[in-house]
Amino acid sequence: MKKLTLTFIVALLHFCVLAQNSINIIPAPQQWNPTGSQIHFKAIHVKFPSNINDKEQILLNRFKLELIDLGIPLIDAPGDSVLNLEFDTAYFDINAQKDAYHIKLGMNTAIKADSYNGLVHATRTLLQLFSQANQNGKLSAGTIIDFPTYEKRMLMIDVARKFFTVDELKDFIRIMAWVKMNELHLHLSDNSWGGYSAYRLESKKYPELTAKDGYYSWEEIEELQDFAASYGITITPEIDSPGHSLAFTNIRPDLKSPWLSPNYLDITNEDTYEFMEEILAEVIPHFNAPDFHLGTDEYRINSIKDDSLKFKIGDTFLKYINHFNTVVKKHGKNARIWSGFENMPGNTTIDNDVIIDMWETSAAKDKSQEGYSLINSSHYFSYIVPGAPYYGVNNKFIYEEWSPLIFSNKKEQNLSQGDQNLLGSKLHIWNDFGPTGYNISEIARLVLPSIFVFSEKMWGTKAYDSVEEFNSKATALIKIPNTSILSRYFTNENIILSKNKIDLSGSSKKETCTTLKNLEYPWSAEITLKRTSSSPGKEALLSSQLATVYTDLEYTFKENDTSYTKRGIAIVRANQTEGDTPLTSHKPNVIIFEHNIPIDKTTHLRILGEKGKTTLYADGKLIGSKNIQTLIPLEFFGSSVESVFQGVIQNIKVKQLEEKRPF
Repeated sequence: MKKLTLTFIVALLHFCVLAQNSINIIPAPQQWNPTGSQIHFKAIHVKFPSNINDKEQILLNRFKLELIDLGIPLIDAPGDSVLNLEFDTAYFDINAQKDAYHIKLGMNTAIKADSYNGLVHATRTLLQLFSQANQNGKLSAGTIIDFPTYEKRMLMIDVARKFFTVDELKDFIRIMAWVKMNELHLHLSDNSWGGYSAYRLESKKYPELTAKDGYYSWEEIEELQDFAASYGITITPEIDSPGHSLAFTNIRPDLKSPWLSPNYLDITNEDTYEFMEEILAEVIPHFNAPDFHLGTDEYRINSIKDDSLKFKIGDTFLKYINHFNTVVKKHGKNARIWSGFENMPGNTTIDNDVIIDMWETSAAKDKSQEGYSLINSSHYFSYIVPGAPYYGVNNKFIYEEWSPLIFSNKKEQNLSQGDQNLLGSKLHIWNDFGPTGYNISEIARLVLPSIFVFSEKMWGTKAYDSVEEFNSKATALIKIPNTSILSRYFTNENIILSKNKIDLSGSSKKETCTTLKNLEYPWSAEITLKRTSSSPGKEALLSSQLATVYTDLEYTFKENDTSYTKRGIAIVRANQTEGDTPLTSHKPNVIIFEHNIPIDKTTHLRILGEKGKTTLYADGKLIGSKNIQTLIPLEFFGSSVESVFQGVIQNIKVKQLEEKRPF
């Protein structure tokens, strides 16, 4: 009993120390030494050294604007109740660590760093602290000494299958910098189901290669890299081959593999090598990163039944990697590849100066002992595919148990702390469902909690025992300065569309005259209507390129070897490669609520769109709910290419609902 009591007292004292010492920063700092006193302030004065360079000037001027965006009062001179921030850009050694910073937090706060990147980290920490103090002007005094345990803390975005604008990528860069991630990997070429493919870069050599639905000019690439560098972030490009190569074979059908689908280049054809060398020669000089990613994943040859041919193709694939490693090195870069080559037949050994993104294989210890540099990109833990029933990140496991040393549940193949061949780890956003997949707002809100959790574990710290504790604190830090893709977290309920007496009898379509073509969750639609004639079994009420609401739709679902037909009120969201309508996209998401709208009777519909869920009420009665996340289309009443609801919309009101916080 005495032993139990002593244990309880020690645990209680430990809890009290943690409570006293806690400081809410993501990622948690390596060291926080509180003085025990509080700082009370009404405004902030920022002082820069007189001899700062242009890059530092841009950073610190932007820091002031970010404070203003967070609602922090700034003044031009010291005064009563003014917290003074003094930056020292002489750059000092801090605990012999890279990208480190030191903040002595008080009414006269002193900030030092070991480098420009350390200075960026210091500004993010200060912004997070002040964002929580803007209501009461109160902070704990103390000293922060902070630095990353792991060199590379990465986010990959698949912009090939889902185009992100430059402004959207800038917002992701702001989010990354907010939590001290330092590399953005852009997956720039790929294909999706249904024949969609895209190459997202300008090409003067092969202009027909460039995607028509969105690409980056070389001027935009330069702008984006400069912007990222100002936040301490490197952009690493990836051009994926010889698999995932439909964009290439579309313009060079002579380079298709004769044994595989058009998604694969023929690696036995010398012209393939010349073509890809021309592509890389055009792309690589435009990027500042020390590494260039060659892709080389998922060159699947199991469909080849001739074992001798399969062996030849496998060995040729390994030689392909080594060939382009040499090409990349001639351009002054290090080559990166995805793992998976280990499963190929052949006698060729991959050059051990190639950096391996370990995703589908997990023999990390073996590869490290062989001298390869590694990135933990394990698909078990770090893959997010928006809208997919597969993959996904378990934030609880990541926060409570995972570290960049853990590649799989094969403990004997995980790495030990201090392994010099581990460069870092990566969180991935794979847009498998192509251009019709989740929109940017949906993607950003889906991945933000994982970005926060991963950033702390990538940094090498862990402030709390449980992810629930972490989440309770993280909620205070989702307001990221000058970032718009998370705006739904801060938007009140708002009427987006409100119309009366829209007669669609005999019509094809009518414009709604709203600025939005689609509205993502959470939303509600209240629709009062009267049908004037019978339905042909396909009757569009609202439409856009990405979604259609039908007052009546008959649709046959096919699952494996079975099929079944449903009919009723429907919402269809386009999926994978686009069609003429969302319903004719490659694999549409179709929701059928088996409810019939009668003729010559007023009917009131209420549709509710939530995260991962869509619900229909008719005349106040719950008709059904489906675990599918969809959009409400707002471009047209009716449709230009399908049969239209015959009747009158007496009233329609579509609302953007207030979003719940992510944690």
